[in-house]
Amino acid sequence: SWIQQQTQPWLCVLTYQAPHIPYHAPPAHLHTQNLTGLTPQPNHTPQNIPFYRAMVESLDTEIGRLLATLGPGVLAATNVVFVADNGTVQRQSVAPFDGTRAKGTPYEGGVNVPLLIRGPAVQQPGREVGALVNIADVFATVLDLTGALDAAPPYVARDSVSLAPYLSDPNQAPLRDYAYSEQFTGTTWPAPNNNGYAIVRDAQYKRIHYYGSAQDRLYDLVSDPWENTNLINSSDPQVQQAAAALLAQIQGLRATGGAASAFAVFGDGGCVGSAGVPEVSGSGSPETGLGYTVQLAGAAVLKPAVISFGTSWQSYGGATLPLSLAPLGAAPGCELWASPDVLLPSVTGFTGGATRFVSVPNNGALIGETVFHSWVVVDPAAPGSASGLVATDALAVTIQA
Repeated sequence: SWIQQQTQPWLCVLTYQAPHIPYHAPPAHLHTQNLTGLTPQPNHTPQNIPFYRAMVESLDTEIGRLLATLGPGVLAATNVVFVADNGTVQRQSVAPFDGTRAKGTPYEGGVNVPLLIRGPAVQQPGREVGALVNIADVFATVLDLTGALDAAPPYVARDSVSLAPYLSDPNQAPLRDYAYSEQFTGTTWPAPNNNGYAIVRDAQYKRIHYYGSAQDRLYDLVSDPWENTNLINSSDPQVQQAAAALLAQIQGLRATGGAASAFAVFGDGGCVGSAGVPEVSGSGSPETGLGYTVQLAGAAVLKPAVISFGTSWQSYGGATLPLSLAPLGAAPGCELWASPDVLLPSVTGFTGGATRFVSVPNNGALIGETVFHSWVVVDPAAPGSASGLVATDALAVTIQA
């Protein structure tokens, strides 16, 4: 009924519970299973498989009813993404699937789930794409399909790849090298690195990395899709190389947390000085009542510099960011990525660096706000720069509690 009321483009996120506990007999008109004389049990016993199947079929029926309700015109203009959140419950799995490697486990039966997309964005429908996909990719895909992909802040790290190219181009090459999943019980950093497990796979190999006493597992999903042969102790150089690369991916994704995640550098590194591309970075505690330091490195030695404090990554003085510095005599491609609302002077040192400490007021209203910094250096020897202006990329600093 909500969809029928819409007069503008819309987005509806509909989350069905089925199939899930409690096991029950759905209304008979929603499924074709024969449940006569059967009684659903309260636990995950194989006796509930008929009820589980009835719930799955009922889900399918209800989704069909929803799509039919849209009507041919609206349906033809609507992209639909269907995705599951986990594998089948252990004791509802049937051969050839192993119930001990189903929902709640790091095996394919627990983490490899259905993903179906239909709609006007799909060219040559009815095909299967074999490229790796992570459920996080739905985020970028929805942004892309709504024309809002560029609206996401560039300083917010996200592991999301738009699937739209797969929809429009049947020959699109894989866009993701790795797919990742994890399960842990701790919620305060660094507890997630001390318990549970992390899973990462590429087009061929998959590694399960345990945080605890259990030994890691490595599988070749091309030749061993049911994960029967653990290759973690293999002496094959190719296998060892793959295992190391997968572990590096896990460690990289889980490397940061807490205050470290409050700093993010964004830009294109396109402003070159006489000593190379100068860099901006942050350290310290960007928390209310404390402070942090903004660093400059790789700039010309003993040259005038300014650090900017900004509140926006999108616009400044009516102009859209990034702002080209070419009209001020900088080299083409040299841009300011953050609004220069406040400028403070400085001088680079004997190593081409500079620092500025920023004190954060003890004001709870600042928590979650983001401040942006860039350095601009006067470097007369900068290639292609008539004015000698060279700017770093921008540093986004999110204030934390």
